[in-house]
Amino acid sequence: MPSPALTRRTWIRLAAAAAGWAVGAPVLRAARPPVPRGGGKLIVVNDDGFSHFHSGRYRTADDLRREMSRYRDTPVAVMEWCILAGSRSNYPSRVTELVGAGLTEFPRRGDRLASETLHRLAGEGVHTLQVVASACREAGIACYASLRMNGDYAPEMWGGSFPRYANSTFWWEHPEFRQRSQQGKLLPKQSYAFPEVRAFKLAILREAAEQDIDGLNLDFQRHPPFFGHEEPMAAAFRGRYGADPAAVPADDPRWAPLRAEIMTGFVRDVRRLLDEVGRTRGRRLGLSVRIDWRKYPDWGCDVRAWLAEDLLDYLVVGQYGKGGYTFDLAPFAALARPSGCALLFGEEAILDGHDRTAEEDRLIAAGKLQPPPRAQLTLEQYRERSARWYAAGADGLHLFNESRLEILAGLAAVPPPAP
Repeated sequence: MPSPALTRRTWIRLAAAAAGWAVGAPVLRAARPPVPRGGGKLIVVNDDGFSHFHSGRYRTADDLRREMSRYRDTPVAVMEWCILAGSRSNYPSRVTELVGAGLTEFPRRGDRLASETLHRLAGEGVHTLQVVASACREAGIACYASLRMNGDYAPEMWGGSFPRYANSTFWWEHPEFRQRSQQGKLLPKQSYAFPEVRAFKLAILREAAEQDIDGLNLDFQRHPPFFGHEEPMAAAFRGRYGADPAAVPADDPRWAPLRAEIMTGFVRDVRRLLDEVGRTRGRRLGLSVRIDWRKYPDWGCDVRAWLAEDLLDYLVVGQYGKGGYTFDLAPFAALARPSGCALLFGEEAILDGHDRTAEEDRLIAAGKLQPPPRAQLTLEQYRERSARWYAAGADGLHLFNESRLEILAGLAAVPPPAP
């Protein structure tokens, strides 16, 4: 099990800090979406901050700079750089640990390479987020740090090897902060119903905001759920409805407002954190979220309230799962328009396939298995789909698992919406 990084005193201090933000100066009003490049639509790309370390594409700070420079002549306006794998970081953190900390054996060859690279870079004094942010600025694009909102893995996954690699010491030391099923079973995901969990996440976001970034992204699609039947939620349910929560399934609509109250408080705290840092820099730092178009109310995402309070600068609406999906975007366009918040259709590039497992990696290394194939959206598909979303009111696209330069450059030629 990983060595301790957060003591009880530490997370109490984090909780107190979070409470301080909640009573701080008022939110800077009026959404300010990032400016599209070249007079076109707003294009945002998300880099998971791990896969290219895993593959060996990122080995040095210069590799990161070169990667960001690739976007200079594309319509990409924002790079979202993910800062966590599980709940461990890809930058030297005071709150959590680098991925792979404390391990000598690794689930996959790429996991070892990623961990060794990130630990070496940290030893050289390289802060990966700051390098990326600086390189983005040189390329003329904005940099948002992206937080996967609940990325921890089940303790039994791959014989426990990947959770030991990616789950933070905070997760290991505090099973009492994890979700419970309707039957009271302990679940893998931590619960935002606990102030200590929210404080842990806020402390990571504050570290990111301390770098010279342009904003933060809260990625709710990685990975729900965020609440269960744990005691804080059960107590809130009993207090609100006078009913036994153990007799009520997780999809009962009465849970939604209870979850939303907590998560909206968290999003407010993130907005206040950004305003606090932004005031020292004399500019507004942006906030965005990525949600599922169907499931977001069940996750505690009260998007209507977030827009009404001017908490967001751009909203990404997609679907949890592989790409190629369609849905009616127009209701979200109508919802976002009065606030000035930009609306982006969230495209997932991968249509088929899966991440390589530890067993598959072992067989591939032994020459007994071919790497699993992956099908991706083509440029023609992107263009056809983009025209559809723009006609429905989208202000741009959010691209996930997409870094092909020919795709990114080709999006500049997307036809305008039909009259």
